[in-house]
Amino acid sequence: MGRWNAIKVLAPIAALALTLPSATRTSAGGLVVHPGESIQAAVDAARPGDTVVVLPGTYHEAVCVTTDGIDLRGHGAVIQPPAEPPATPCAVLPAGIFLLGQLDFDTGVVSDPISDVTVSGFRVEGFEASGILMLGGRDVDITGNTAVDNEEYGIARFFSTGGTLRDNRTSGSEEAGLYLGDSPNADATISGNKAWDNGLFGIFVRDSSHGLVIGNTSTGNCVGIVVFASHGPAEHWTITGNRALDNTKACGGGDELPASGMGIALAGAGHTTVTGNVVTGNHATGPTPFAGGIVVASTAAFGGRDPRDDVIKANVAHDNDPDLFYDGTGFGIEFLHNSCETSVPDGLC
Repeated sequence: MGRWNAIKVLAPIAALALTLPSATRTSAGGLVVHPGESIQAAVDAARPGDTVVVLPGTYHEAVCVTTDGIDLRGHGAVIQPPAEPPATPCAVLPAGIFLLGQLDFDTGVVSDPISDVTVSGFRVEGFEASGILMLGGRDVDITGNTAVDNEEYGIARFFSTGGTLRDNRTSGSEEAGLYLGDSPNADATISGNKAWDNGLFGIFVRDSSHGLVIGNTSTGNCVGIVVFASHGPAEHWTITGNRALDNTKACGGGDELPASGMGIALAGAGHTTVTGNVVTGNHATGPTPFAGGIVVASTAAFGGRDPRDDVIKANVAHDNDPDLFYDGTGFGIEFLHNSCETSVPDGLC
């Protein structure tokens, strides 16, 4: 939603909210939550098609969303961990906003996805798992949120199809700022986000296929953007118009795979195109199996796959170490018309 349209929608609701004693249903068909009131109570009262507007303030809650078709909008709202975990179906994982469909946690099979939900405009910080988490979603849009200093992921979605991660800001996550995983038919778009200073990855796509990563900025991580095949395929992605800058942190070691100095990485990915990106200043500062501005490599040694039929073309990659890296595995890998100076092996530029 454009800024002007958002103002037109929110302004009359916010004005009406000034007269409401609690999260009461408005004549416009929504609910408004004031500071000191419960977001969860409003979400529980919402029906498909409703808008829940959360007004400026700090809310110590872990919000569980299981109702289809609602629009949950933060209007200057900050969500921080509650003193005690709530008694909701989402209590299995401590997340600030948790969107939960019906699924088998052992197999990941989704029997009834949560669908057509929008979450926007929140700042979510300090949660043990994720700031915003979705399991088993369909056509859900998570847009315009800020997730800071959450212990695992800033914003993450698993076992989901369709929808977007758009115009979010994520920092200080121990693993990834934005994560999309375990979704063989993801059909998702990751666009316009900024991921900086996360513990490992800026944007992490794992064991998921079919989607678009466009117009994001990932900087100051160990790895800027990665499509990673670990135990399942990671295929048919287009990565375009992104900026992967100065990803120089050193991560991992011990029981975790070390990583450092990668701008955009295709790790066991297939049928993926990397084009029109700007990738600069990515230098390894610690142990890493491979590094570079744009990296194509196998994950077979870690239980994954060799890369195949990937195209890296028309990117600007300078001041990386090296600008392009390919470990020589797999087949059908093409490097075309990139602006770069250094490569491993020689001759890719």
